[in-house]
Amino acid sequence: MRTEAAWAALEGALARRVVAARAVAAAGGLDQPHADELRALVTVADTATRAHRADAENDLSRALVALPPVHEPELALQLADAGERVTLARRFYNDAVRDTRALRGDRFTRVFGLAGRAALPDYFEIAEHRRPEPVRRTAARVLLLDDADRVLLLSGTDPRAGASWWFTPGGGVESGEDLAQAAVREVAEETGLQLAPGDLVGPIWRRTARFAFVGVDYEQTEFYFAARSGAHPGRDELDTSGRTELEHQTLTGHRWWEHDDLAEIREQVFPVELADRLTEARLALDRGEPAEVVEVR
Repeated sequence: MRTEAAWAALEGALARRVVAARAVAAAGGLDQPHADELRALVTVADTATRAHRADAENDLSRALVALPPVHEPELALQLADAGERVTLARRFYNDAVRDTRALRGDRFTRVFGLAGRAALPDYFEIAEHRRPEPVRRTAARVLLLDDADRVLLLSGTDPRAGASWWFTPGGGVESGEDLAQAAVREVAEETGLQLAPGDLVGPIWRRTARFAFVGVDYEQTEFYFAARSGAHPGRDELDTSGRTELEHQTLTGHRWWEHDDLAEIREQVFPVELADRLTEARLALDRGEPAEVVEVR
């Protein structure tokens, strides 16, 4: 019977999601309350009878949407794939239920007793919960070069994910700011180095990034300027007193990088092409203006 075959497929998709959610709860990337709640809801969904399965699966769906982003790429992919399979299987099952109920209601079927005595199948109604759209914002960043052509990078971490990386000073553009104003404000906050908008050359690069940071999904368009820092070899310290509380928690260090050392680094660096394109920043500074805005990764 088509309806029972569709139900079997839906059960398989729900079971796959239970396995993926249980793996996320066990991976160690969630805080204890979230992990405990997810384990409990997974158990309820996995053991629920058919009559109570929809309620249990709805509770699990809501919990999955409310979770912090899953930073383990393989687990995130498995969970997303399982969710899509549940959505498709539920639609297929409900289509089968609709057709079965319509056939049972047909006058010809009723008159000649072709429907048999089986109970009418019920729809499986669970909401298609999806994660909210990412926060979209524009950011301004600065390639700061000192008198020895070293470039300043900050090291950062996401406390929720345990990941770390190197990146250029900069951040989101606030209301009423243009790109240059945001760039010099962010540099002052993060490094203590004072620049004026007129010290910037660019933007020379543009980069679009999709990422999760401290539990928030972002889609960010970044514009990169180049500037001379006024710092010189032997004067590597920064003034970090202007950093926000979040920056104090997530910025873990800094370094003025020689090009050759930067080319050999094994840690994550953003933009990814920085070592290969650093000469472009130097040439833009020599010219005093960018040739064009280049897309980078």
